[in-house]
Amino acid sequence: MTAIFDKIHELADQVEKGSTTELDDRARACRATKEMIKDTKSLLESVRVQLSEGWHGGTGEAALTSLEAFKKNRDEQAEDLEESAKSFEVIRDALAKAQQEARNKRADADGLQTKLDSGWHGFGLRKVDLAVAWAKDKLVKAEALVLLADLERVTTTYDAVLLIEGQKLRNKTGRVWELAGSEKRSKAEIAAIMLRELPGLAALVAKNPELRNALLHGDWDKIMQNPEVAQKIYDYLGFKYVKDGGFYTTGEHSMQSYLGWRDLYDKLGRIGGMRLDDTGADGDNMEFTDPKTGKTYRLELWKGGYGFGQAFGGEVGLYTSDSPNNNGHFDAAKGDDQIKVTQQIYNKRTDEVYFTNDGQGADGTDKRHFWNLAIRTDPNVHPNELGQRATIEVQDVGMRDRMYNEMTRYAAAHPHDYLTVTKGSDHPPVLSYDWRK
Repeated sequence: MTAIFDKIHELADQVEKGSTTELDDRARACRATKEMIKDTKSLLESVRVQLSEGWHGGTGEAALTSLEAFKKNRDEQAEDLEESAKSFEVIRDALAKAQQEARNKRADADGLQTKLDSGWHGFGLRKVDLAVAWAKDKLVKAEALVLLADLERVTTTYDAVLLIEGQKLRNKTGRVWELAGSEKRSKAEIAAIMLRELPGLAALVAKNPELRNALLHGDWDKIMQNPEVAQKIYDYLGFKYVKDGGFYTTGEHSMQSYLGWRDLYDKLGRIGGMRLDDTGADGDNMEFTDPKTGKTYRLELWKGGYGFGQAFGGEVGLYTSDSPNNNGHFDAAKGDDQIKVTQQIYNKRTDEVYFTNDGQGADGTDKRHFWNLAIRTDPNVHPNELGQRATIEVQDVGMRDRMYNEMTRYAAAHPHDYLTVTKGSDHPPVLSYDWRK
């Protein structure tokens, strides 16, 4: 029994090591740096305006364009710093809550241990006395096990928050700096954190008769309207409901962001009730390489039925690999590699637009993501009726042109996909497509 109390104290010690003051300081530092960047941006704009009055010709205009790009980057830095400050505040609040609960559980455990130590004192050798003492002993031990389980839940919940916000912070490298909210996790650790939360999610549904009934009838819209359940599903599985559009999408920190992409996933999709049109089904994938960095990009498109015919929708995903020799594994696009996608699912026969996802699910306000997903529950829409349109905004013209060239190559090689691709503006670099397979 001593081992249980030792474990409670050990877990409480781990939680109490964290510093809410340090996290608060980091949030304030992010915001202070953001204000400095805004001041720098104002100064740059003033200089640009003054120079524009006297600079003419190719060299002068090129310099002004560089200043404009530099100013735009300051906007992105300021946005990243604000989102980083929010992440540190979320971690701070989660830590403060965990520490308070840990202190309470430690105090309760100390009280139980005292009760257990004194439980056998004062009793004689009569059977009735021994029976009473034994019963009290078992009761105290049971309460201690409940305390340990509660404390494990506290630490797991905080660990999950740390994981999610840390991932958001790490993805901002290049425009801010690498301020990870938690140490880099292996995929096995990440999966373990996700799976440990599933019993808690199931308990939330089980204790609510309306949610339990909705689960039995497969009414996910009803389940996702419960704020507590919806938040847990978003925190640990990445899915959330977009009420205005009437569809589900995914966050950048979803479990899929850790797993990346393999062609095997498409094959597993049928087991999960997916009946999708997908590019690359015959092994010919839309891939292109940046000649300067050697990084390879994979663009994936999907549309069709989900949930064994109970839902429909589409997806646009971008994945990267530092080398073409990747054994078929691609990472989810991060940082400047992410794309801003506006995806539209429509009826090919009537041209009725079912919904449009203009970047919902992306962190922050830039709407850049590795994966634009939109799914609506409706068993009355047949997958064969669906078309997908999208615009894709990328970081630079060179990447846009490589993506355009690869998509047009793929379209020519697969005429029955009925994929048409069009270049858009260079500022920002955009292309669009219509897929009517």
